[in-house]
Amino acid sequence: MKRFFTILLTIIIPVFAIQSISFAETNLRNYKSIQLAKGSFLKAISQREISTSTAKAGDVEYFINPADVFVGTSNVIPKNSVYLGEVEEVMEAVEGINASMKIRIYKVITPDRNEFAINANVFKNGSTTIGGDLAEVAYYTKMPHYPGDWKKGALQLVPTTIRSMGQPTVIRAGEEVTFIINDEHSLYKPLK
Repeated sequence: MKRFFTILLTIIIPVFAIQSISFAETNLRNYKSIQLAKGSFLKAISQREISTSTAKAGDVEYFINPADVFVGTSNVIPKNSVYLGEVEEVMEAVEGINASMKIRIYKVITPDRNEFAINANVFKNGSTTIGGDLAEVAYYTKMPHYPGDWKKGALQLVPTTIRSMGQPTVIRAGEEVTFIINDEHSLYKPLK
């Protein structure tokens, strides 16, 4: 009797496994996989002003896709899709350094109401940290300068290391921003 059940199980389990694999293949038969590569850049338009003086960590921000995004011949992200982002961190301005913030993009909603997850960050001036640069120089000092073979020098204003109070960082409404994709994303599009 044990031998009968053992033989029965060795026959039935592979049959069910083959059926489940063929069922999964039929569901994706009319779809092709498209990869959004890690490190790709996307453009978007900010829908409202985002300022470090008013934004808080956790605030949801909206961006609009200004043009169709193609991978090969497939329109992956149609024009007028909405990107949803979240403010991850806000650093206040201090003496000598302007305020900074980080915004992570987590979802795309297409015009026909399809949604898919995305992992990207707003990218500005070579960094995912927006702002955080040095503030304006507060004081200049006069120093003599002797260009070439001049016998008499000229006084020149030279910046000191003393900087003014930092300013808030702002992304204006309607400003074009760039996203950088953090992970490779696999999307499925129907075959036509």
